[in-house]
Amino acid sequence: MSDDGWRARIRWVVAHPTEPTVLLERRDGIQRLPEVEHPGQVWTGNPAQSLPGLSDLLGTDAVLLRCLEEHEDAAARTQRMTLLAVPRTAPVLAEGLAWAGRAELAAAGAGPAAARVAGELEAGSPGPPGRPWAARGWFAGVERWLEDAMAAIGRPVTGPLEQVRVWELSCVLRAPTAAGDVWFKSNAASPLLVNEAVVLGALAGLFPERVPAPLAVDPERGWMVLDDFGEEVGLVAPLEVVEEVARTFARMQVQATGQVGRLLAAGCQDRRLDRLAEQARAWLPAVEATAELACIDQATWLTDDETAAVRAALPQVLACCAELAGHAVPPSIVHGDLHLANVARSQAGWLFFDWTDACVAHPFLDLATIRRGTAFANAESDGELRERLRAVYRSEWASFEPPERLDRALRLAAPLGALHQAVSYRSIVAQLEPPIDLHMAQSTAWWLRRMLTELDDAKLGTAGP
Repeated sequence: MSDDGWRARIRWVVAHPTEPTVLLERRDGIQRLPEVEHPGQVWTGNPAQSLPGLSDLLGTDAVLLRCLEEHEDAAARTQRMTLLAVPRTAPVLAEGLAWAGRAELAAAGAGPAAARVAGELEAGSPGPPGRPWAARGWFAGVERWLEDAMAAIGRPVTGPLEQVRVWELSCVLRAPTAAGDVWFKSNAASPLLVNEAVVLGALAGLFPERVPAPLAVDPERGWMVLDDFGEEVGLVAPLEVVEEVARTFARMQVQATGQVGRLLAAGCQDRRLDRLAEQARAWLPAVEATAELACIDQATWLTDDETAAVRAALPQVLACCAELAGHAVPPSIVHGDLHLANVARSQAGWLFFDWTDACVAHPFLDLATIRRGTAFANAESDGELRERLRAVYRSEWASFEPPERLDRALRLAAPLGALHQAVSYRSIVAQLEPPIDLHMAQSTAWWLRRMLTELDDAKLGTAGP
């Protein structure tokens, strides 16, 4: 993230590698939790931004486990967060540093986050459910597994394992080998997320030049190792590139229309239109004007008027589902998070990764995320982008229906794609314990607003051609 006058103040809860104690630092004659300040904003899931200051203090490398609390003050342009970390090995403490148990932490006024961690350490707690990487000792176990797995395929690891991303939904690590870096990934457990390690193998079999095949997999724990496939395209890209990516993906979807049974058997979620209609019936009439989860900032949630509009939209949403289901475009593979930060350019062309949301659904639903991601980078081009994407899909699906029918289907799919995303984010956030990434927590309401906009813009109250 850029500077822009922001400051990030990180308070560290540093757990001892093996003992039920937490690090305190003497400052101004008082024992306190260590604190580090960084220029600019810091994403709590990016260890490269937060850990260097802590490693300097400890004199050794540390592993980020999780964010314990996070707050933003936009007026003061200040982030405040408390992060949990553990040294890779027990450090030789410099003067002024000391390990403290729960009683000593209370006496030092370290706060409830530190006390909670000390209690977890005493009880031997594995940390938040569904996020095994947030537990002390997990990183070392993965390091041993990765070394064994890579040695077994004749490509031994040649250096230390590095954390790349650690947040509520996944943990991504990188390791060097003589033939280039490899990437380890583990995902959170959530009802609408898939066992990506298993699903990716099946998708790579269907699309060998478009989906990376894992080098090693632990199917029970959902661990996988991928080869390095270069830089992601990124959200800031010319519209011509977005168009090319969308065309390639649409062709994959056309190819996969006859593989629905194979995709479901591989572990893709079944999120076809009848399921989406069921979810709409169960949820939209019950949407509240107050945030459904306490972790979501009320200021970013729906207003009273928006809440009323979402409830009132149910008949239109169900009509869209029913009409779209009557079109000749069949269900196919849906990425679920298709944007150019999940696409790389390989020697064979575009390569699609990060398939945690993989499902069988209406193929036009993926246009919602590729449009959103690109629109953030090129806001002034959103109208042109929408029309280009629709033109690509009309062209690639031309063998299924005439242009006017495909255009109607694309308009019907726009609000349903937004609802699909709102359902996904609601499911994900509901499974997580606070604190939850601020931007992710706000996304449910964002997508519901987009659904309303798409319903209004497309005038979908009556059937088209």
